[in-house]
Amino acid sequence: MKFQCATAALRDAVQLIAPVCPVRTTLAVLSNVHVVAENGNIQLTGTDLDVAVKTSVVADVAKGGATTIPVRLLLDVLRRLNAETIQVSVDENNVATLRAGDKTQCSLRGMAAMDFPKFPQFEGSDKVELAAKDLSEMLRSTSYAVSRDETRYVLNGVCFSFGERFDVVATDGRRLAKYTTTAIKREEPRQLIVPTKSINMLQQMLAADGTVTLRYTTNQLEITTPRATMVTRLIDGHYPNYMQVIPKTCQVAVELSRKAFLDAIGLATVVTEKTKQAVVRLAFERNKLTVTAQTADIGEVNEVLDVKYAAEPMEIAFNPTFLTDVCQNVEADELVMELTNATSPAVVRAGEHFLCVIMPMRV
Repeated sequence: MKFQCATAALRDAVQLIAPVCPVRTTLAVLSNVHVVAENGNIQLTGTDLDVAVKTSVVADVAKGGATTIPVRLLLDVLRRLNAETIQVSVDENNVATLRAGDKTQCSLRGMAAMDFPKFPQFEGSDKVELAAKDLSEMLRSTSYAVSRDETRYVLNGVCFSFGERFDVVATDGRRLAKYTTTAIKREEPRQLIVPTKSINMLQQMLAADGTVTLRYTTNQLEITTPRATMVTRLIDGHYPNYMQVIPKTCQVAVELSRKAFLDAIGLATVVTEKTKQAVVRLAFERNKLTVTAQTADIGEVNEVLDVKYAAEPMEIAFNPTFLTDVCQNVEADELVMELTNATSPAVVRAGEHFLCVIMPMRV
């Protein structure tokens, strides 16, 4: 096999594939990227047997063929090359030789392509299409709320819920983030729980503009973007009824400047970030909000924000991370915080599509 291509294009493709390939595995070939040279392009594939991703790079192919190359070694080499183009040749022993200009040469020992698992053949007929930028916003607005507790496996992913609307939902039991669009509807309701690793990969694939196609079966999801194609296994289980968690009413709704609120919470975390149970208190009084945080061994922070508030004074405490995650991942300039009392869940809304339910802390 022998080809020549742009160094930057190959580096970007390998960088996209690398997170899929496991570092430690009993099947050594999974730590490699599968490379096929044919018909004027190079196709690269990586998999951990649960998730498979493939992408391609335009190339001048002098001799077709296939091999596998250690993905992290290849990426390290490509990151250190300054040449605009790179020549890659592979011999019969699967040794890949990379040449950049006349003075740089590197050889990497790979494995036979026949040992690499085949890319999943997907036969799902249910299909959804949407803009890459829209799906990217939906995932960015919600995925931070996924549970890291492996004993609650159905919460270790993002729920795609199809029906009269399309909901993207994530929760860890203490907060719930939901982004909704009515532009996508399906007569037959269906929920897909997409693993966190696949969601992280998908967010990388959505870096380019264009249309995204989702096809799904009972246990698999295929996502095709202008940049790559991914097939992932779905988490088997029933996602909680998240609509029951969202409060139907509230006592007061407060408008907040997202940036000003984020800055105030960020300042508060200066004295809480090294504590095991960080707490920030929000004290609402007539036309003002006081953000307070204190730690005995470090210090105290108080900041007052001007807000439109005319109800009875109320003080409520939150994990500051839950508030900053919302502020950092939504695009709206204004937020609305809906409150009932100091012990009931609060709802933070951004525009008409997004909300996040956050449980207060008892202090």
